[in-house]
Amino acid sequence: MKFDKLLMLINRIKDRIIKSKKLILIIVFLLLVDMILGLISRYMVGLLPEQNEAKRWSEEKRMAQVSVFFTEDQLIDDNAIKKYEYSFKDKLILEGAVGTEEGENGEPSKPIIIDTIDVSAEDTEEKKEGPRFFSSCYSAQGVTTVSFDGKSAENVATIGVGGDFFQFHPLELVSGQFFDGDDLMKDSIVIDEELAWELFGSNDVAGEMVTIGNVPHYITGVVKRPDGRMRKASGLDSSIAYISYDSLCKYGTILSGRTKNVQISENNQTANIGGINCFEVVAPNPVDGLVKKLVTESVGIDERNVSVIDNTDRFSFFSLVGVLSTLVTRSMWNKAIYYPYWENTARGYEDILALLLLIRLLCRAMVILLVVVTVINLYRNKTWTIESAMNALSEKKYDLEVKIKQKRESKAHKQSKN
Repeated sequence: MKFDKLLMLINRIKDRIIKSKKLILIIVFLLLVDMILGLISRYMVGLLPEQNEAKRWSEEKRMAQVSVFFTEDQLIDDNAIKKYEYSFKDKLILEGAVGTEEGENGEPSKPIIIDTIDVSAEDTEEKKEGPRFFSSCYSAQGVTTVSFDGKSAENVATIGVGGDFFQFHPLELVSGQFFDGDDLMKDSIVIDEELAWELFGSNDVAGEMVTIGNVPHYITGVVKRPDGRMRKASGLDSSIAYISYDSLCKYGTILSGRTKNVQISENNQTANIGGINCFEVVAPNPVDGLVKKLVTESVGIDERNVSVIDNTDRFSFFSLVGVLSTLVTRSMWNKAIYYPYWENTARGYEDILALLLLIRLLCRAMVILLVVVTVINLYRNKTWTIESAMNALSEKKYDLEVKIKQKRESKAHKQSKN
């Protein structure tokens, strides 16, 4: 009988050990899944350089990147953008978002300006007007026909750009360089590799001339077209070109917004102005949400006709929780906005990252639940009382004090002998 009871006790202990091992393995597995999904999420955010201009701009100062998207019924041209920029600069100064340098007597003398582009040349317009407080760009979406030596690529997806577009969108150059959206000459073009091979049979074609609407344009650079399933689904499924907004108005077809045909020269030359659907800003942001607030006020368009997005913390925990809360109704979009490919991509990644966050939260919740249930079971099946635990701790403390005292006495005895 005694032997049987001993066997039962051994089996019970073995079952508990097996159960505890399984529990530990489950907890470790859930924590590992959470960690792996976290690394995947971080990697995916790194695939979106268009969303990280604020971090590239300054590592020391608090910056914010804000994107404004206009509905297709709005007639937004480059003059409207200039008004928004002027208003935004004044609001930045009034809100104290820009600091001041101290003069000789210790009093504020002038605003601290954050340079946005290389202004080393003495005769640049930037030097004459004074450096800006922020960086910005704008763009319109359309199509053009690009020709070279009898070859034509028709209906090429084309983005007409202005401002610091290529700072916000650091595409990978294969050859050549980007052009400045504020250049006085508006005859520059950047094309992707596929279009370069189609027209020239090479991707090393910087400096070559193509025509758009029978007007010469010079290739400054060739870029890799961002690839991947998400990029293709967002609109990058064919060749793409980047030209000045001015050239797109004159020689292309704008698809992204309302336009107006105007005469631009005495010989009756016309252009379709308008169609700008994206305005992007990066600026000092001493208070969370300040830049978004000031940009929204500067644009001054009813919220039904515009969408303003703060890209800075777009993929943070709380932002993705917000996406989760609207996941079912998120696709029910009631604004007629022609989103460019980078925004379509970001919105797709938001959904994926939100779902990954949901899985991670479930893993964490299960770990917490398992630990709590285990602790409760241990407490219910305990063979000790609080009094016995306190007595045991008290005995341990007494034994430790005795050992310390003995060591001190032994050490003092050895020193006295020496």
